[in-house]
Amino acid sequence: MEQLVIPEKSKALVHAVVGIKSGWRHEEAGKRGITHFLEHAIFLGNKPHPTPDDEVAKYGAQLNGMTLPEYTLFFFASTKKDFTEIFSLLLSLIFHPEFNETKLEKEKQEQIITAVNQETDFTPWELAHEWAKNLVFNWQFMASLGTKEDIKLLTKEDLVVWHRKYYHARNSFIVTYGDIQENEVTKLIKDVNIPSSGEIPSPLDVQYDKREIFIEREGMKNVEMVYGFKLPQYDTGWEILRVILGNYPISRLWGEKFSRHTYTVGSQLEETATGSGFFLYFGATSIDSAREIDKNLWHLLENLEINEGELELAKKIRMLEILKMKEEGERGLLKFVSCNPSLMYKDFKEMIERVNRVKRDKVLALAGELLTKENAVRIRIGANK
Repeated sequence: MEQLVIPEKSKALVHAVVGIKSGWRHEEAGKRGITHFLEHAIFLGNKPHPTPDDEVAKYGAQLNGMTLPEYTLFFFASTKKDFTEIFSLLLSLIFHPEFNETKLEKEKQEQIITAVNQETDFTPWELAHEWAKNLVFNWQFMASLGTKEDIKLLTKEDLVVWHRKYYHARNSFIVTYGDIQENEVTKLIKDVNIPSSGEIPSPLDVQYDKREIFIEREGMKNVEMVYGFKLPQYDTGWEILRVILGNYPISRLWGEKFSRHTYTVGSQLEETATGSGFFLYFGATSIDSAREIDKNLWHLLENLEINEGELELAKKIRMLEILKMKEEGERGLLKFVSCNPSLMYKDFKEMIERVNRVKRDKVLALAGELLTKENAVRIRIGANK
């Protein structure tokens, strides 16, 4: 099992994330929704811990889970004094669940089927981002929490088989942050007797024959627009480009050529275990404004220049983002894991060191190679005229 311990004696709390490298992107037809269902099933208890929420509540703590495209995460925060008990309990639930059929059926009807995505659940800007990710990563976000048809047919046996396949030491990792040492975590892991064998899942691709999608939303006068770029591999330089292009008043997309036509802009870098994506977002005031933004964007990207002063300011901004992440506790650790899926950074300090080593020529080379029309997808949602 991969294990990353970030010791920090000054912290009053200890945070832990247990990750299983199995997510909704690995679900085949007929099993869509099983990852989310299994995440919930874990918290329904087992023989040593039949009512885990009540047990953990005695410590003032709470167990949580999250279903992602290529991961399922389980996490909590506690005092150092209570960490051992809660961490052992969580590992017991994750790797030795009971799968009580009565509890499973109740959870399926009340929590799993009702959570299935509907397009109307998303705001226009959220929908634009999700569709851009579809085209960049070749997945289908609408099936991320399953389909009602598939979920209805899922059985206890399906959950048992899925758990046996993917919930094992070779397909999992643990990240802890706080006043805790690696030998303490290692002993707790050993005591739980985590299964050592199983399978490693492969992502299932959804092939799209489009690079541009327009979705009309009745009653909208504005246009939400997202450009997506597929990145073959992660590079710290993309973090710098994200700052230089968007999200801050000093960023290029906040310039006059864009501010006349948009009420908000943003840039986002998303990491997965199998690839990366870079996304630029614009809230255009009209369809005509969207056309102007498109023209100005490609002129900017095709003639991009960055001076050393801009580079250093972008590094400083990214460093502050990382330091804020370090101070945000549970939320910050989840951010650390999400932008560090392969655990390439051993702690927050190393993230900052990598940022400070980024060179101007490298940033320009990344942009010139991949922020191109040939590598772009575009999603527009809203007014058509």
